[in-house]
Amino acid sequence: MIRNWQTWLLCLLIFLSGVVWGSVKLKTEFYIVDNIHDLFEIFSSAATVVAVIMAAAGINTWRKQISAESDHEMARALVIALEKHKERIQSAHSDAMFCVNNCEVGFEGLPQDLLSSVVGAMLVRMDKTMEEVAEIRALVIEARALWGDEISKSLDEYLSACNYFYGPVRLFSAIVGPEALIDQRQEFIGRIMSIGQNIKNFGWVEGKIIAKASQISQAANEILREKLFR
Repeated sequence: MIRNWQTWLLCLLIFLSGVVWGSVKLKTEFYIVDNIHDLFEIFSSAATVVAVIMAAAGINTWRKQISAESDHEMARALVIALEKHKERIQSAHSDAMFCVNNCEVGFEGLPQDLLSSVVGAMLVRMDKTMEEVAEIRALVIEARALWGDEISKSLDEYLSACNYFYGPVRLFSAIVGPEALIDQRQEFIGRIMSIGQNIKNFGWVEGKIIAKASQISQAANEILREKLFR
């Protein structure tokens, strides 16, 4: 409705300007050039005006091209990073379930050296995963500056998954290490099993981790595909 009103107003203004210019009577001398020098000056002025218009159009085209290239590079970097992160999510889920399952069946009979070695390896993976998440979040901050908050909101759950999965690992490491918190063992075991149940309730099921990760990152991937192929 507003656009129609604006269109009619523009037509009216064009009509009124035509009426005004039509009522102006110019003398025939207005169209007569006194000498060839004046004619060249007119052509020169006209050429300058045309050059300025073309330069402005060229600058606008250049700006759009630079913006499109910037969007493309940012989208490409994020697509690659998010796809690689799926493997981290699957690994973090496996580590979480290892802790949950051992709390359910009991781990007291397992050799201390074996437990310490396994937990140590999980903590190393956790640190590397958190570094990767921080790098992706840095990219998301740049993307948000270019495209707005939608891209960061669409990745909140995806980028928080690993941190949630490593919750049980942190707790498990506190009750199996050389400085185990014996007094808090039962409390921590209960928390680990509770988180494990939440993980299953949220749809993170063994054998479908990559599919779940793809599902919760779908909105972000649609935004990125639009930037890549526009």
